[in-house]
Amino acid sequence: MTENRTAFRTRLSRRRLLSGIGALTATLTSPIWRVSTAFGQAQPAHAAQHFIGLFSSNGTIASEFFPGCSGSTRPNSCPNTAADTPLTPTSLGRILQPLATHTSQMMVLKGVDMVSTVSDMLGTTTAKPGGPHMKGPGAMLTGGSLLPGSFSGAGGPAGWADRISVDQTIALRIGKATAFPSLEFAVRAILQEPLRVISYAGSNTPNLPIQDPQQMYTKMFANKNLTPMQLSRLLTERKSVLDFLQADIGVLGSRLSAADKARLDTHLTGIRAIEQQLTNSAASCTAPAAPVKIDVNSVANFATVAQMQMDLMLLAQTCGMTRVSTFMFANANSLQFFPFAGVNEEHHGLSHCGDNDSVSIEKLIKINIWHAQQVAYLLDKLAATIEPDGSKMLDNTLLLWGNELGRRRGGLLQDGSVPAVSGRSSQQSLGFPLQRDGSVRRHHLRYPRSMHRTASGPRGLSLR
Repeated sequence: MTENRTAFRTRLSRRRLLSGIGALTATLTSPIWRVSTAFGQAQPAHAAQHFIGLFSSNGTIASEFFPGCSGSTRPNSCPNTAADTPLTPTSLGRILQPLATHTSQMMVLKGVDMVSTVSDMLGTTTAKPGGPHMKGPGAMLTGGSLLPGSFSGAGGPAGWADRISVDQTIALRIGKATAFPSLEFAVRAILQEPLRVISYAGSNTPNLPIQDPQQMYTKMFANKNLTPMQLSRLLTERKSVLDFLQADIGVLGSRLSAADKARLDTHLTGIRAIEQQLTNSAASCTAPAAPVKIDVNSVANFATVAQMQMDLMLLAQTCGMTRVSTFMFANANSLQFFPFAGVNEEHHGLSHCGDNDSVSIEKLIKINIWHAQQVAYLLDKLAATIEPDGSKMLDNTLLLWGNELGRRRGGLLQDGSVPAVSGRSSQQSLGFPLQRDGSVRRHHLRYPRSMHRTASGPRGLSLR
């Protein structure tokens, strides 16, 4: 008797079945199955994790940045006793005061040295390429150092960073299911390399940031101009293939052992998730109007472009287009003016003022306060975004704000200013300033285990 065609087609040995399931997994996780429409991703059943890395330049004023240091007679220093100061709205200096409502979810790291830029893996000081302003952005998220190269600059020549950055390590873990594993934003990052890059996919592999809002909008909403009929046809074609696969593989269920059937059910669940993702993709996030054309290199447009870029980054995160992003407020060694913050003088030049120049110190404090206000804007927006499980997006986000230098004068790669905001305070043990511990000579910065395995990630940042 002629064998039923469906039974013949689905008659597989265990080895062929498991091999086929492996191929199916590869097929369904291929980029061609990822939703790449302008309308974002379907909401996951549970809140997704997010990472945002922020960069501002030219160091800070320690006496007004670190909690418990206000009133110090030396702008570049802060007494170690400040480590005992609880992190509360009243203990914050003027610079971090805009973040006062988020202190329960904050950690302010003090004593972070970029030792990897000036020493080998054993801690022995050695000459390495680049000057402080060049080394800083290369090490901020990589914990590494610069390779030899031809980029000019103080202390140059130098090349790109020598290893992957932590944002990309995180993206490898939580960014595979999104349209963009990561997105890199910048505002007026216009000086030479490697001053305008903090994100690296690997050694000598920079992720150049996009600093034009129109260009970023075009990247994010590549399919925006599809008509509803064209979009529907695209989704239907993808969904029809998944329907066929689900029906075809479903026939195998009655022929499998309990263990193999459980494995198959797991993969069928994945197929159903993709199908649901395709079905919901056209309605989950609507593309806004395109940004207006603006001169992104103009000093006067800095604040306007920053606002546009921040809103696009927030949109990408809240719509599920990406879970990982970095943002640079200008390049390292920034020559930006800040008239919108009451400072119509060039930032880098001011940063080299003497400790007794109270007028210039006050202007630098204003510049740093402006940056903190932008961070507060992002935190407020994340806190106002409610996830499918009822939590706030901020509860599921690690936001790290860093600088290429610690103290602004002399180009020191020590005592870095690194506020981090992450998760629910009860889970992350936040809400305090973290400083050196005399009994522990060296720590590697550790990110939430579910996001990043320290063993495979960046090294070289230490707490003294």
